[in-house]
Amino acid sequence: MTVYLVDEAFLDIAFSYSALDKDARVVLLQDAVYYAVKGQARGEVYVVEDDITRRGLKSMIHPSVHVIGYADLVQMMERERVINFL
Repeated sequence: MTVYLVDEAFLDIAFSYSALDKDARVVLLQDAVYYAVKGQARGEVYVVEDDITRRGLKSMIHPSVHVIGYADLVQMMERERVINFL
């Protein structure tokens, strides 16, 4: 499994790469979390709760997106291969 850490500037390229990986977990960080509101994200997508709370999006995140804490993110990064798009 691979964890893709993605910021807004790299959304398109990150989703292109992750689409080729059937075991991809895409974590939207910082301003990339706005993408999770519309539910346009493909595959298994996560957002960090602090990022959506800071932007006032907590109640607007699409139901298909997994909301995680920083501790969950750290655990994912410790267990899996990580690719940065930050």
